[in-house]
Amino acid sequence: MKAITKTIVVTAIFALAATACGGGGGGGGTGTATPTGGGVEKGGTLKLGLSADVSNAYDPQKEYAALSFEFFRCCLLRTLVQFPGLEADNGGNELGPDIAESLPEESADGLTYTFHLKQGIHYAPPLQDVEVTAQDFVRALMRESDPEASAQGYPFYYSPIQGFDDAAGGSIKGLETPDDYTLVVHLTQPTGDFPFRMSMPATAPIPPNPSDPSAALGVAEGHTKDYGRFLIATGPYMFEGSETMDFSVPADQQTKNPGYVPGRSMTLVRNPSWSDDTVRPAYVDRIEVAIGGTDIDLANKIDAGELDMDLSGVPPAQQIQAWQADPNRQDQIHANPSDGVRYLTMNMAMPPFDDVQVRRAIEYVVDKDALRRTRGGPLFGDLAGHFIPSTLLGGLNSDYDPYASPNGQGDVTKAKAEMAQSVYDTDQDGICDAPECKGVLAITDNQPPYPENNAILVDNLSQIGIELDVKTGDRYTFMYDKCLTPESHAAFCPSIGWFKDYPDALTFGPPTLGSESIGSFDIPLAGATPEQLKGWGYTVTEVPSFDDKFAECSAMALGAERLQCWADADKLIMETAPVVPWLFDKDVDLSGDRIVNYTYDSSAGLASLDHLALVGGGA
Repeated sequence: MKAITKTIVVTAIFALAATACGGGGGGGGTGTATPTGGGVEKGGTLKLGLSADVSNAYDPQKEYAALSFEFFRCCLLRTLVQFPGLEADNGGNELGPDIAESLPEESADGLTYTFHLKQGIHYAPPLQDVEVTAQDFVRALMRESDPEASAQGYPFYYSPIQGFDDAAGGSIKGLETPDDYTLVVHLTQPTGDFPFRMSMPATAPIPPNPSDPSAALGVAEGHTKDYGRFLIATGPYMFEGSETMDFSVPADQQTKNPGYVPGRSMTLVRNPSWSDDTVRPAYVDRIEVAIGGTDIDLANKIDAGELDMDLSGVPPAQQIQAWQADPNRQDQIHANPSDGVRYLTMNMAMPPFDDVQVRRAIEYVVDKDALRRTRGGPLFGDLAGHFIPSTLLGGLNSDYDPYASPNGQGDVTKAKAEMAQSVYDTDQDGICDAPECKGVLAITDNQPPYPENNAILVDNLSQIGIELDVKTGDRYTFMYDKCLTPESHAAFCPSIGWFKDYPDALTFGPPTLGSESIGSFDIPLAGATPEQLKGWGYTVTEVPSFDDKFAECSAMALGAERLQCWADADKLIMETAPVVPWLFDKDVDLSGDRIVNYTYDSSAGLASLDHLALVGGGA
């Protein structure tokens, strides 16, 4: 799953405009507070806070979290194609070329994509003399195909490449490099959104090792589990001290990049090799990230001017309230649609949730507005009436809400009408009275605001006779482990959210409700076979599947027909009702007094770090 560090625990077509607010991009240089237009100046040190380190040491083949995606996109890595780090309504979901000269050429049958690379793009020190070539992208995909190297990553996005799933880190049949500046990709099936997938960090080039040209994975050879600590940048920034790394010695003797100390700090400085970049303006000279401290600690440091922004969590309520009351700070509060959704999920193999009438009753009875209030109210999102955000559907389904209730506060009457049609309501009075409705196992997060959410849901569901047995624990080591393991028989998992990996609805469909995602994020077990259900110990023998619809939409070329297909898939999901979407999430940032040109990166779902600038260039 792609985790949204700030908002959801859960991983986009682009114009060549330079930046918002008149800024210009491209070029390396020293960044000496030079005016760039629109009053935005380059220079200075951006100081960020992060309460906890959530990365896999910034290994591009392993990372699947929004925070890491933003640091890769804005700062450390370039890919063949990329998004501009802008808001969705300002072109942020528009894909364009990065290291590629243009968007790829697509064959008439949709099975071949050809990328032509720019020449003269070089890596950061100590490999500043090494030019980026097509083979470097092959190297990255080879590493992503290795199950051990890509653990916790997203290799499933590259399965359509011929031979990818059988490569296990070796040669991939569907990749060709006719020359140093041409990459040809052959697919096994039409995959309309394939160019989007080539924007993701896992595809960023891995350089050869000049000291060992025979190393199949270049400088990543021997770093199956820790390549992120030896990362060579292509973006406007690099880890401080990167130039000290020595790849001429064996992998186990190489000194790790000193600019990142897990759990403590991260420091990025300008990459002197950076050039010919129309995507990233990269205003500041230096980015310092202090890791550690509570949200209150970080809030106090922002108020005191010691930090410019906190990347790690929802700002404390008291800080938001104080800034809302301060006329000088109101414009520094930013609430941005994140293309993410918070939802409740039901295991369709666990009675009583094997009955669609029960699931639809729950759709009606949940008080979504009350759940939103626990997160801080409308500032933090819009009530959701369907699963896939309309921004990924070209605006389709924006008015679609099949289980609407007054003010989003639930409709008990309609919920009881659905329940009365269920086999679990033996006297059809709208109250579930079968034994299966008692002690229903619910697994949730134990951190705020989820305990308050749990109390609301216990009350809501009790109105239709469903009694929850709530078990809470740590999100990663307890909640997700239990909810994502089919053998655990968790019936109800309400602390769930999902954020797009790129702006296509495919990133909402198969990863959350496709059979291939069972055990990783398909909590409702949609598409599970009778044999699988029996093996996991379920008495239910059949559950709904969305696989055929997802496959139909995935094969379509980008455009109106594809959008309509996914809008129809969204309606199918809601009619089947395996999930109760309740909030289209907004990401709330508080930008410190020094920050100008605040911009939101809709592709990653975080502040756009390469667009942030400092008053007077940080002078």
